[in-house]
Amino acid sequence: MKHLGHVLGEVEPRQLTEWLRADGWTLVDKGSHAATFRKASTAEDDEFVVEVPLDSGLRDYGRRVREILDTLAVSSGRPLGWIVEEVRASTVDIVRLRSTGPSVGAGRVPILLAARLFEHTRELYLAAACAARDPRPVYRSRKPAEALELLRRVKVTAPSEGSFVITLHAPVPPLLQPALLTEGEEIPFERRATLMLAHASQSAREAAEVAALGGDADLFVQGAAKGISANLCDALSGLVDGDETTHLEMSFAWAPARAVPPETPREVLFNADLAPMFREAARVLRATGPSPDFELEGAVVQLDSADLDQGGAITVLGAVDGRPRRVKVQVERDDYRLALRAHEERVLFRCEGELVKRGTRFELDRARHAQLVSVDD
Repeated sequence: MKHLGHVLGEVEPRQLTEWLRADGWTLVDKGSHAATFRKASTAEDDEFVVEVPLDSGLRDYGRRVREILDTLAVSSGRPLGWIVEEVRASTVDIVRLRSTGPSVGAGRVPILLAARLFEHTRELYLAAACAARDPRPVYRSRKPAEALELLRRVKVTAPSEGSFVITLHAPVPPLLQPALLTEGEEIPFERRATLMLAHASQSAREAAEVAALGGDADLFVQGAAKGISANLCDALSGLVDGDETTHLEMSFAWAPARAVPPETPREVLFNADLAPMFREAARVLRATGPSPDFELEGAVVQLDSADLDQGGAITVLGAVDGRPRRVKVQVERDDYRLALRAHEERVLFRCEGELVKRGTRFELDRARHAQLVSVDD
């Protein structure tokens, strides 16, 4: 565990000011080097005052932060350690995923299971971020750039004692307007992604419970607009597989920097009996969901054209959902000639389009951006 003095030096001025505002402190003065906040005490004719340094590079910054936190501990009646953690988390949404099961005990799990849990956690948050940008039943090869960029900024904290808990800190931009969240206010993408994770996970659990009673997948298919995707369902089924892990508790602590509506989920619970529903829902969503910007790359294994000047149909052996699949593509003259070269020269063919499943076959509609790819690339 880090020394307290080092931890205090990591507390940012914005974290302090955001927490103070959320806790009811009033900004009474702002200079070039410090901001002064005031809060009435429960005692008559008394008040608390703190002066927040605005430059974390000051030599005595850690000492001054300690003085502020000591004051906050007294004013709130909370332990200093609790105050430190709350202040450091004031500019992030916190997502905790607590796994329990036969292979989980006292915060320790087999290394292969730990790797799998972390990977499914990554896929879970990425699925929610993708849905916050562009809701779809399935995300195959190409993910929205904004979602991938956000994933690089979400942090995993050091494990805590007890059960095996993965804790994510998702960044939340400051709210520059004094008003609280309103219906017409633009919510930043970072917050939308974590909200999507909470709502989509809750909707997926409800859909799984309905499916378990009647075998109906309609709520999963209809829930694509709410963030339910094959990727999200796969991640959930991996986090509570019924063998090594039998329960998953997903909890959310929303950054006070931005208010959330009262009905926003704070906790979503999953049991192992829902895992088969999630696996089957993922299969259904993949079968029903087209991928508008699918990037197909592979070997040309079949060509069919009655007239080269009119183009024709080609079949490319490429990866779909991580498995080799034959994909039929209708292409124009120039792209057909390019595919013919790929077949003759034994190089890969790459193009983009909308991947759809018709019956048992995959097809790529509206193919574009065709090019040859050397196997050495």
